[in-house]
Amino acid sequence: MSAWWHDLSARERMMVMIAGALAGVLLLSLGLVRPLADWRAAADRQASSARDAYELTAAAAAVAGGAQQGAPLSQTPLRDALVRTTNTAGIQLVRIGTENNDQIEVQIEPVDGDVFFDWVADLENRYGATLAFVDIGRGQAGEITPQVLVFQRL
Repeated sequence: MSAWWHDLSARERMMVMIAGALAGVLLLSLGLVRPLADWRAAADRQASSARDAYELTAAAAAVAGGAQQGAPLSQTPLRDALVRTTNTAGIQLVRIGTENNDQIEVQIEPVDGDVFFDWVADLENRYGATLAFVDIGRGQAGEITPQVLVFQRL
């Protein structure tokens, strides 16, 4: 290798050094800078997702905290209360499961967050129904996408 290097002219040596430096910069960029930038972008996406989840949880807690304590329990069956209140709120029911152990599983279409939380508050205040389990995702334009809702009587 040393003999090859000494056989090159000064101009050729300079070109080889410049090419080596460019190759080093490229390897440094691909091996260190780009993965760090990708990691940072992924962290930003996770932080944004966590912020959205926090906002949904905070809104749900605000609705739950505002519920009337000791609200009169209606004798209306839970299934009928769900159908009646979704129609009133303009929420599309996808599926209502069977009532089991005073719990009933419901799936609804994506809906505006304010409409959803008002609906849940109405169910709790008027019919004594509360959410036992919720699986909610963030939709587009402020909508939420409830995957699974399990209601139970207080």
